[in-house]
Amino acid sequence: MQIRRKPRPGEMPPQHLAHSLYSARLGAHDPGCYRSTPPGAPDVAVLVRPGMMIRTPYGTGGIVITIEGPHVHVTADGREYRHFTIVYVPADRFGRHTKLDYNWISECVAVNGRILKLFEANTGEVFFEGVPASLP
Repeated sequence: MQIRRKPRPGEMPPQHLAHSLYSARLGAHDPGCYRSTPPGAPDVAVLVRPGMMIRTPYGTGGIVITIEGPHVHVTADGREYRHFTIVYVPADRFGRHTKLDYNWISECVAVNGRILKLFEANTGEVFFEGVPASLP
């Protein structure tokens, strides 16, 4: 069990790092450490295409329906960071899916052939097959 105590005078309370744009808007500390696709490298829309199978380390995944973006996050100092949203449906629902089956993975950035999250504090990665999945 963790004992929580008030910070002593002059002591800073621990800051929770933002793992997404949403958590940053809610007030989590955003240190400004973002990932970006290197110049000339393929972005998410090139690496992942509709029909491909994807999965995440936290047990979700399915077949890609579309890639949304690029969306642009502009930092306080004016730098722009492009990111994408992957829309997918569970594999067992593909072909008979409705909009209720859609799932989204937001703030995706391609770095060295890997799909990572925009915030460096977020260690999430999206794994994908190199060819489109066979349709059921």
